[in-house]
Amino acid sequence: MADDRRVRRVADSIKRAVSDIIEFKLKNPHKGFVTVTGVKVSADLRIASIYYTVLGDEEQRNKTADIFEHAKHFIRNELKPAITTRYIPELRFFYDEGQLYADHIDHLLKKINNDSRSQEE
Repeated sequence: MADDRRVRRVADSIKRAVSDIIEFKLKNPHKGFVTVTGVKVSADLRIASIYYTVLGDEEQRNKTADIFEHAKHFIRNELKPAITTRYIPELRFFYDEGQLYADHIDHLLKKINNDSRSQEE
């Protein structure tokens, strides 16, 4: 088993490498504007969960998810020279819904603020 520092270091390496691979080597024009927001690696370094956001609506998110599902073997092969672990981890892609949640909270706070202003008048 790897220690916590090594797991974090491997996760950071994977994040940088996958970001570059998606931006420069993944040639699908329908992938959208993707940002890798985080990577979590299992303690045995065998599975990497990659969290991303994409600019656009739900249709664009679905297209990007399909593209990643079909390209994960390509991305994994491109990842080989970038990391120094014995095994190249299995890649799993997840849409990071943190921004959607933050936007929803922001919308609710604005609505509360507007309601309180209208009640004061």
